[in-house]
Amino acid sequence: MINAWEAVRAAVDAGDAAAIAALTSGFDDGRRREVARELPRYLPVARQAGERRDIERNEDHQARWQTLVAHAEHTGRSVWELPEATAMWGHGQVGSRWIEAMRVAGAGVIAGAAAVAGWLNKRDLERVRAPADIDDIPLILQVVAARPVAWQEDLAVRLALSLRGARPQPGDRRAQLALALLRETGAEPPGHDPLTLAWVAAASAAAAGELAADPLLDAMAPRIFEAEGAGRLLRQDRWLARALSTLAADGRIKRAALLDGCRTRFLRGGQAADLRFFVALHDLLDPAAEELAPHARDYAAMLSLSAANVADLALRQLRRAGVTPPAEAVESLLFRTEGRLVRAGLSLLDRVLKEPAEDVDAYAPALTAALMCESAEARERAVKLAVKHAGRFGPEATGTIRDTVAMLPPGPGAALAGVFGGAAAVEPARPRFHPGPLPSVPEPELMPPLITNAKALARLGLSEYGWLGSERWLDGFVRLAAGEQRDELIAELAPLAARGGDQLYQWVPWWQTSEWAQAMARELAEPGAERRAMPDGRADPARRVPETAHGAVWRLMPLARFAEVYEAQLDGRIPPCLLATPTRANGLLDPEALIERLEGYERDGVNALPLDLRQALLRMRRTVTGEVVSRAARLTGPAGRQVHKWLTDRPADPEVVLRWTTHEGDPRIPAEFAFGPEYAEVLGDLLVPRWHDEPCEQLLAVFAGHRELAAARAVYALKSSWPLSKPKACDLDRLASADGPGGPGLALLLAHYLLEGTDGVRPLLRLAASGDLPGAELGRQLAVLLERGESRPADAIAALGEAARLGAHREVWQVMTGLLPAYLPGPGQGATSVHTRLMRCAAEVAEWADARGRLAVVAELAGRRRTSELVRQARRVHALLARGSPEARPRLARGSPEARPRLARGSPEARPRLARGSPEARPS
Repeated sequence: MINAWEAVRAAVDAGDAAAIAALTSGFDDGRRREVARELPRYLPVARQAGERRDIERNEDHQARWQTLVAHAEHTGRSVWELPEATAMWGHGQVGSRWIEAMRVAGAGVIAGAAAVAGWLNKRDLERVRAPADIDDIPLILQVVAARPVAWQEDLAVRLALSLRGARPQPGDRRAQLALALLRETGAEPPGHDPLTLAWVAAASAAAAGELAADPLLDAMAPRIFEAEGAGRLLRQDRWLARALSTLAADGRIKRAALLDGCRTRFLRGGQAADLRFFVALHDLLDPAAEELAPHARDYAAMLSLSAANVADLALRQLRRAGVTPPAEAVESLLFRTEGRLVRAGLSLLDRVLKEPAEDVDAYAPALTAALMCESAEARERAVKLAVKHAGRFGPEATGTIRDTVAMLPPGPGAALAGVFGGAAAVEPARPRFHPGPLPSVPEPELMPPLITNAKALARLGLSEYGWLGSERWLDGFVRLAAGEQRDELIAELAPLAARGGDQLYQWVPWWQTSEWAQAMARELAEPGAERRAMPDGRADPARRVPETAHGAVWRLMPLARFAEVYEAQLDGRIPPCLLATPTRANGLLDPEALIERLEGYERDGVNALPLDLRQALLRMRRTVTGEVVSRAARLTGPAGRQVHKWLTDRPADPEVVLRWTTHEGDPRIPAEFAFGPEYAEVLGDLLVPRWHDEPCEQLLAVFAGHRELAAARAVYALKSSWPLSKPKACDLDRLASADGPGGPGLALLLAHYLLEGTDGVRPLLRLAASGDLPGAELGRQLAVLLERGESRPADAIAALGEAARLGAHREVWQVMTGLLPAYLPGPGQGATSVHTRLMRCAAEVAEWADARGRLAVVAELAGRRRTSELVRQARRVHALLARGSPEARPRLARGSPEARPRLARGSPEARPRLARGSPEARPS
């Protein structure tokens, strides 16, 4: 017959906690002691056996996953497109269940409540993340129910007191067990903050009926107002406050206790966010005037608390109760920084000063606080109040007010001095703005030297992310294979040619440039190798290129170019050099180098490879000298004529539209492109929709002469919280040194880094100096981010001001022409301090840029009857823009498209843009 311990051990090994619960529930004291004696000694054995099973399970899981990955790669699909992959990762791996079995066994057989609590809290018996289908709490309650009631209550209290931490985690089994035992036993919950927070976390997720029926509600609800960390835990509460108010209305809990708890919590102070829940609960309880009157002193004291939401609530309650707060409370309101509360304090002060029976001298310090307020609107209103009621103040109060005259700005100070005396400050002379020169635009670094010998080519490694190495390898291979070093090249690439063998040709597609390089090296050493290895005797590089829908453009373009060269090699028409090899390290191709290569093609009677020519056009710089244009005009081949057309009459660049969307709740910004037939021929399917992230540096390798296309694809995951490829500040520098007009993509990325601080100032200045800054679009994208709740608008305003001071004042004004209409509040919309700071910055920049014209949103603000600092600054901007004749046109930013005359294509005046630094490009 199996003894008690052998039966329990067998169940532990099987991970059968339910069987252990059934066994131990029927044990007598002797059998419990027998098992309790052996259980601790078996813990390391059970752990080792469980870990061994977990390792075996994980190895099997990894093997199955690697099989899926390999299958996905060889079918040209993402592994996440396979339903098996989603199933594998959609459910957490369940480890061996020995932990739950040991916990239930200990709870069922260990004698003392303290010892059981220690056993259940052992670190060896904790899971980092317990799967949802493993729950040993009902089984522990089952085995504990056989113990005496006092023993059960003792265990419940001990487990409750063992809880730690101010932020309970979802699925915390220790907290769930402690709460379940307290409910089952009816024991008085101990006064322990972590226990209260655990109950709050559970109550926030409970249904209304469950909360009302919770036996812990009466004991725990009042502790919400006392527990340290409860407010932080409930910052995002959307349900518990409403549930408590409903229970109070139903009489399930005491309404007065909840109101008292809120008031007590407010008077303790704290951050506004930590008090948000209690403010919401107080509002939902909606106390009547007769409930508020006995506590008016408490609400008056709340006016001085740092949390604005509490001060606002207190002010509303005092108004409802019809109570005028004492002078010191009004003074505390006027010392605040929140505009609405200062305005409320001024209204209270005005009402008090109108009362004949009031001792107005007691309110003189409050009036002085209003006079010293940072808000110009509040200061102006305080001056009016002081002048209006000047005759009611006694000598001492008058002297107090007079002392503020010298500390006020000249205008308000003079108005106050005319009644109270004193010397007002004199308006200082405004310093004249002297803009600094914009920084010179440095030339991009030159491409590393071309590979001219076979040994150097053989030593060069190929990497998926190293686009520069792939470019140099492909260029070097073509030059050497078509030149006099062919035999040496065959010898040096022999190890590479032998690496894959015939097995290389069995895989489709080829996702690595190294696979293409192996095939090219073998074809060089053994002409016809692929045709001999294939059953159909056919070599078809096109079928080995991954489908466009399955890969990123920065990865597909190099693979397609390798395929094109390989196909030319198979057909015996490999060119002497490639057209698209960059001349600059950032991927740009100088027009003079491209023309020189095309001249060599025409001398040798070589036809351009189509994809190579397309890549060259996407990389070609837009700055060109007249001499290069003349050389291009003498080219007669199809490729030469197309390049000449792009140099002199380039088609309109693709238009970009960004769409904000989400994927599983995470922000995504896909781009849509529209372009004419000329670009359709060059771009092909490079810009088909792709719903994944792409690195900016690699994108620029393809679109170096079209920076907006790279930027628009790179910002896809800009705001994602997932571990995706996001453009960094250094990518913004790379975009600034590339070529082509900017658009929404570049503007959004620049706006993002302006909001991050000064990271966007340097590229903004470089783009301004080159005339490529999309000013108005940058303003619109800034407005988009601000409207979406970016948390650092002051940094963007400061960065724009810094750029203006450094010489980009005209360009920054163009930014304002896009930002102000899109972001400033319209009629009936509320204004914030950010709007005021922005308008103040716009006023300075408009003056520096000598701006002209009219902005409707500024005109509307300037025409408002109510005077605020925002309205005052809007009037200043409006007056600056209206200088001169009404029909005066706004001065445009240097380099903006609007500042250049739009000439008809083909007209003699439509000259190509001149190279930076050339004599023709310098202003007279």
